[in-house]
Amino acid sequence: MLWEWVNSGTQVFILDLDGTMIPTAEIDNLCFWQAVFGCLGDPGQLPELHQFVNVTDSGILVEWCKSTLGRSPSREETMQIKHDFGQLLELAFTNQPEHFSPIPGVVEWLDAVKAHEHVVAGIATGAWQHSARLKLKLSGLDRFGLPLASSDDAIKRTEIMQIAAHRTINNPTTPQAGFTYIGDGTWDLQASRELDWRFIGIASGDRAKQLKQAGATRILKNFCKL
Repeated sequence: MLWEWVNSGTQVFILDLDGTMIPTAEIDNLCFWQAVFGCLGDPGQLPELHQFVNVTDSGILVEWCKSTLGRSPSREETMQIKHDFGQLLELAFTNQPEHFSPIPGVVEWLDAVKAHEHVVAGIATGAWQHSARLKLKLSGLDRFGLPLASSDDAIKRTEIMQIAAHRTINNPTTPQAGFTYIGDGTWDLQASRELDWRFIGIASGDRAKQLKQAGATRILKNFCKL
């Protein structure tokens, strides 16, 4: 259990969203690129996430535009893509609501965190804030009111994680026993290493294999045994 790590101070858990708290990684990626291609044109091939330096919505969009169009996206284009992305996610929920159901055990785990005096949790997502909050609402996880940082706050995941941690700790003077990031991608593991945080992988299948190959030592299918 999470409190096995808590000896003194406050233990801070920061969670990724898509693929970690909600099984939206695939549907989110499809809706994102549909919105991008609808606004900027279809290059004919869906990009692989691992090819991007910053696997965040803001980072991916800027990097893709520079490599494909030779320029950064305009403010108007970004706003249009965000708008269309949100509508596509809502349509996806209408047609495939199962993609927005919480990962098994996450509700109970968050209830346990809420009840524990020395454990706090927040969200650091590579998604844009509006889409992240929409997915939290559709999944019912918004009821926990977790502090959230997104790629509207920063392009780099490490910076998003640090912002989320700052927003999660109620009293900045409270001593921390440590920070842990919970995610499903190899980019989550890499960011945790850069910050010298503990890492827990929530993944199965190919994602779990990729995390294991990258050196992750604690990988679980869901939150039931966390």
